[in-house]
Amino acid sequence: MKLLLTTILCLLLCLPALADQQTTVLQEQATLGKASATLPYLDGSNDVEYEKQLNALIRTTATKLSKEVGGGAVSYTVKLNRPSLVSLLLTASNGDQVAYQGLNLDLTTGKEFTVTDFFVDKEQVQQALGDYSRVLFAEDGFYLQQEKYGAYDSFVPYNKLLDHMRIGEAGRIMQVARLTAAASGKTLVLDKPGLLALKLASNPSTGYGWHIKTDSAHVVKVGSTFIIPREEEERQAVGVAGTEILFLNVQQPGTYKVQLEYKRPWERISLEKFSFTVIAQG
Repeated sequence: MKLLLTTILCLLLCLPALADQQTTVLQEQATLGKASATLPYLDGSNDVEYEKQLNALIRTTATKLSKEVGGGAVSYTVKLNRPSLVSLLLTASNGDQVAYQGLNLDLTTGKEFTVTDFFVDKEQVQQALGDYSRVLFAEDGFYLQQEKYGAYDSFVPYNKLLDHMRIGEAGRIMQVARLTAAASGKTLVLDKPGLLALKLASNPSTGYGWHIKTDSAHVVKVGSTFIIPREEEERQAVGVAGTEILFLNVQQPGTYKVQLEYKRPWERISLEKFSFTVIAQG
């Protein structure tokens, strides 16, 4: 019994750390009709049934792709890997014939995810991405396919469309630097421009909220959300304190100062304030 309790405790302590890990993508060798294939195989997710559905979709898509070129070989490249999202580029080749197909896989649904899961369907998004069914998500942006089975030969960075992102979903698809008030007086160094999420104690029911000032037009607030403690949410409590999350987009390389003040919009004096520096490389 003691050993069992110790094992359970270790598992519980490890789960939060595992939650932020990338999805495991194994590699398997397969024969698909006339084609030999090196295929990705998803493993270790929280939902075995969804995982099975997606692995079946990978094999089905690879089989169809191989038929387009009459056999040959099928290979893959992982373009995006997040804790519950994986995007893959499958390539079938046979002599001078080559066919491509992208898959954007969501392990929380067992289905493919789409542009509209993460971005509002606005005219600007449509103009930038065209046919949503031919978009392959990647680490820093979208690869676009102009014709069926053609190459994904054009690229649109996420930063270009951040104003239209469903900001509550940003952390699932993009690398986001997470900060708290402990960042006060310190410097954050980013490998490249991108998103920041500031998690700060707040109580909007009092009229107070966090306000941002920056020394550059290249650091822009792109959204915010408020989260109340789970136990208060279950009791449907009103007016309780929680966590305000502010999302900032650092658009270009440079050194920037960010100042935050906790105050009412109509008042000049703040209850709290702090500042930090961001250095975006790249």
